[in-house]
Amino acid sequence: MKKGRSTLILLSGILVLGAFIWMQEVWRVKVPSKELRRIRLFDLNPETLVSVQFLQTNLVVDCVKENGVWMTGGTGRGLGRADVELVHKMVAGLNSMGKGTTITAEHLEMRGLDAAEYGFSEPTVEIIAVDNKGRHHWLIGRKTPLGDMIYVKQGDKDEIYTVLDMLLSIVPSQPDTLRDRTLFSGNPAGVRRVEIRGPGGFIQILKDSRSEWQIQQPLAVDADPKTVEDLLEKLYRLRIENFEVENVSDFSAYGLQGETRQISLGGTDGTSRMLVIGDEVADKPGFVYARRADDTAVFSLKAEVLDLLDIKIDNFRDARVLSLPVKDISYVSVMRGAEQLELVSTESGQWTVSKPVMWDADSRAVDELLRLWDAAVITEFSDTNAPAAAAEWVLVFGSVERGQTNRIEILPTFGERDGLRIMREGDPAICQINLPLVPETILDPLEFKDRRLWQLRKEDIQKISVEKTDQARQVVERQADGNFAPGETNAMVQVDAGALERLLNELATMSTSSYVAYNPRDLSIYGLTDPSVVLHMGLAGTNQLGRVLLVGEEAAQGFYAMVKGQDVVFILDKPLVEILTADLVAEREKSVLNAE
Repeated sequence: MKKGRSTLILLSGILVLGAFIWMQEVWRVKVPSKELRRIRLFDLNPETLVSVQFLQTNLVVDCVKENGVWMTGGTGRGLGRADVELVHKMVAGLNSMGKGTTITAEHLEMRGLDAAEYGFSEPTVEIIAVDNKGRHHWLIGRKTPLGDMIYVKQGDKDEIYTVLDMLLSIVPSQPDTLRDRTLFSGNPAGVRRVEIRGPGGFIQILKDSRSEWQIQQPLAVDADPKTVEDLLEKLYRLRIENFEVENVSDFSAYGLQGETRQISLGGTDGTSRMLVIGDEVADKPGFVYARRADDTAVFSLKAEVLDLLDIKIDNFRDARVLSLPVKDISYVSVMRGAEQLELVSTESGQWTVSKPVMWDADSRAVDELLRLWDAAVITEFSDTNAPAAAAEWVLVFGSVERGQTNRIEILPTFGERDGLRIMREGDPAICQINLPLVPETILDPLEFKDRRLWQLRKEDIQKISVEKTDQARQVVERQADGNFAPGETNAMVQVDAGALERLLNELATMSTSSYVAYNPRDLSIYGLTDPSVVLHMGLAGTNQLGRVLLVGEEAAQGFYAMVKGQDVVFILDKPLVEILTADLVAEREKSVLNAE
């Protein structure tokens, strides 16, 4: 029983101690915030703050929140839109001011002083703030004898505090200090409409549902996205230099009454902001008057803004001949009269020639064609009313993924060599571009044919025979052990292992340096009617056809050749032909024969 009572007493003590520790921790958490509020001179919340007023000897600066929007101004000039970031920075600066030495009423009485001795009879600044808790009033007096502090008192309270004189730098020095000096707020990426009225007339540019910029006025054509984006960046960098006059009712005195010089931007959220530009400021060379269409304040801007009004429509026009990104192009069509070449990209990305013949294309040749037209730019926009001659060439670049095409009609140059004259699909203008001509070879499918003649595994080559003029045919065949042995001959010869290995390496991947013709009318001019060399190659498997290579006459670059059944004449380099025509068998050595 005694032991149980001791346990109960011990448990009670632990509970009391725990409660005491918990209360201590709660007190410690609460004390810092209370202490912070105690030492703060200002404790303003920008969310609940309604207004702040700064009164100086000959200056009044007001900062008022109207319908959730901060407005600022003063000294009878009216209010204008404030920079929210500057307002919050000002409030944060006031809240950072802490109380230093406290001078109480008792201290003043003991010293025989009053508040006037500290500069409060004619305060340097008065600060009046209104929030959801009511009205708050502070007086800033003179500097302390040490010079790095100032005296401050709150309203009609007796206590006087010393505060760092940094407080004076937080107080707005002019009515415009907190004004919003940006002309266009938000992000340039959110702009969907640009309108300019200037010396060149009215220009309207819109961004469509595909996020492409389109000129709507004075003509409907594609716009150059980079030019539009550069203009927006310049507009968003503009800043008001000085607020000249507030609450203006007659703007004619500043040249701001008409619609002759305006820049308007519209956003995705339906907002719109218009800048109106007026006359030059008489006593400030290099500056012009301006205003926002939704504001009555007149301010000044650097005269450089006039350059943004004087942009010609041609500067906004898309100067790209090919607007589709090269990576998205999946087919190309080239036409001249009845002739047509068509290139198509497969799902795997391999290019093929689909017209006038069908074969694999050389990706490098296709890439070179695409790069050429991707780099083409318009150098001159001609009169849109000029009569258009019939197109000499028509090029179409298309993207299946995007569902878009770029159709380019190339007009006769009439002997001029400054650049091709073209018309783009959807654009009535005849334009001159930086390409001097269309190469005749662009319609030749051989220009785009894959240079590889075939590609095989060496292991699949089972039989090779080489027939050369005035020489007996040489044949080698793969045996069961995988090695080659002479065929169609007696036992007096053996395979030349080195010559055979070099030949197998070349036959596995055969390529040409260039193509000469396809479907030739006369093979004799290439020496292929009676070829000097005929190479037969047998392959393993019933689903693989063999290859028959014909080598004809010698040309400057090599030898004419063709694969039988393909009717395409090409060039084989001379070193390659030497390997293809080398002897595959040689007489066996006498010592070997005697040993047998």
